[in-house]
Amino acid sequence: MSNIRHHILLCFLIFMLAALTACGNSNSTGSATDQTTTASAETQATNTEADQAQVNTFKHNFGSAEVPAHPERIAGLYLEDYLTALGIKPVTQTVIGSFSLKYLQSEIGDLPKVDTSALDFEAMLSARPDLILLAFPTYANDGNYDKFSSIAPTYVFGPEAPDQWRETMVTIGELTGKQTEAQKVLSDYESKVQDAKAKLQAALGDETVGFVRIRSNKEIRLYGGPGGYVGNVLYTDLGLNPPQIAKDLAWGEGNSMAVVSLEVIPEIQADHLFITYDEGGKELAQELINSSIWKSLPAVKNNHVYEVSMDHWMTFGPIAYNKKVDDVLQALVTSP
Repeated sequence: MSNIRHHILLCFLIFMLAALTACGNSNSTGSATDQTTTASAETQATNTEADQAQVNTFKHNFGSAEVPAHPERIAGLYLEDYLTALGIKPVTQTVIGSFSLKYLQSEIGDLPKVDTSALDFEAMLSARPDLILLAFPTYANDGNYDKFSSIAPTYVFGPEAPDQWRETMVTIGELTGKQTEAQKVLSDYESKVQDAKAKLQAALGDETVGFVRIRSNKEIRLYGGPGGYVGNVLYTDLGLNPPQIAKDLAWGEGNSMAVVSLEVIPEIQADHLFITYDEGGKELAQELINSSIWKSLPAVKNNHVYEVSMDHWMTFGPIAYNKKVDDVLQALVTSP
């Protein structure tokens, strides 16, 4: 009997020892897991702080900008198109008097306005940007650069930015830490252009395409190329043929537009003609459309005149250029 009791006691002690060991291991494992989780959180926090502390230097014609690696509040004067294309909502929207970027209003319409025709630096200051992008050097002239850069790091694009809009896209991708997204925007556009170009060639062959704008000051503008807001897309990207008058009056570097008189209108012997007008130019546009001079044009006689919206044709950026391609396809390609 004594041996049995000793055996039972030994089994009980072994059981208790095993139980205590298991509990110890469990607590140890839990403690190690907590320590690992804490270390991971601390590492992430350190990395985030490091990203926020990192500053990249970008040189431009007005100096250099010390830009946060991942800016969060960006004001892009006349560059909202690019920011929106990158999935960034800017902190302000550009207006020029009564003109606004209507095609972007669903994305930026609720933002405070900065009028570049009468700059209000208080409005910019109130927006609290951590990066300011200026589309044109004229925005930085007359001491304005110093005022902008006192609010936030400021990068000024050169006068070539509108014509070299792809390079502008790459630079904005670098400034905002969105290089991958910028490359995708460009590759998507190139794919769209190649597809559109093939469809247009099949539909038009060698037919010519012209573009006219009526301004609020009653000025008539004929657009050529190979650059500019119109020429870049019609003649360079899509490979369309301009009318001879556009080649004669509005062709070459820095010469992609010509102001013409009513007497020149009959020389616009284009097979197809796009027309747009400023808000204040609508009345003159209607007068022109009703005139015998206009009605004598081949494109008018053949019902090949297409009205397009000025707000995305008279600007630059990937969203605007995609809309221009859409307009051209809708007007000139009768079947998918």
